[in-house]
Amino acid sequence: MSMCPICNGFSHLDAHCPSCGHRMEDAGKLEALYGPYSPYNEWGDVSMTNGYLDQLHHECMHISSCPHCGLQKAMAVPEIRSSHL
Repeated sequence: MSMCPICNGFSHLDAHCPSCGHRMEDAGKLEALYGPYSPYNEWGDVSMTNGYLDQLHHECMHISSCPHCGLQKAMAVPEIRSSHL
């Protein structure tokens, strides 16, 4: 089993905007954009249909947002294996 370090509060998103260079903020998990109830779907349902290989690579897809220029982009956050905790 693996878990997202950002979703579980172990770390924070560390990314800079490719457009303006400012620090980007975590705008939540990608699956939250699919509708108000999508975060409550069975684990893996959204990962199987979101167009990314996140489930195969043990990644959690987050949306990063630049507060300076407004750019938003999907970011793959490597999950950590529970045996490494």
